[in-house]
Amino acid sequence: MIRVSRVQGRSGGGSDLTSQQGVTLIELIVMMVIVGIIGISAGAKWQGDLSFYSMADQLVNEIRRAQSLAMSKEGNHTILTTTSNSVRIQDAVGAAVDPVPTTFANVAIVPFSITFDGRGDPGAVNRDVQLTMEGETLTLRVVGNTGAVCGYQEVANSLCP
Repeated sequence: MIRVSRVQGRSGGGSDLTSQQGVTLIELIVMMVIVGIIGISAGAKWQGDLSFYSMADQLVNEIRRAQSLAMSKEGNHTILTTTSNSVRIQDAVGAAVDPVPTTFANVAIVPFSITFDGRGDPGAVNRDVQLTMEGETLTLRVVGNTGAVCGYQEVANSLCP
């Protein structure tokens, strides 16, 4: 805001500034700079967390894609870890579906292998997939007999069997 002044008339036709309220433009700019500095420092941590969660979501999508390919091609498809931070989808004969595995930077994935049949069923046992980044671990789950793929929020909140 700009400083607001109240002008009162005088008998001589002049004006008298009697009260001042509000903030000056300089004060407003200083406050914006302070808020910006705080926002940048807090945003760096938040961005790191956001990218970890988005990578977990991307892995959920890769698992669902393997399941979808198995159902549409009516043959087993497997998703498995190829290194500590990458996964690959393979068809029934073990050939890679994509020429390059999907890589997740700065994330460690506990080795896993899940095979879906032509109905999208992963078998009778629940399969947990764990990702770790900077000491934080997220768990994804593929539910046995149903093929439901649960993200980290559903697992953490016990919404997934």
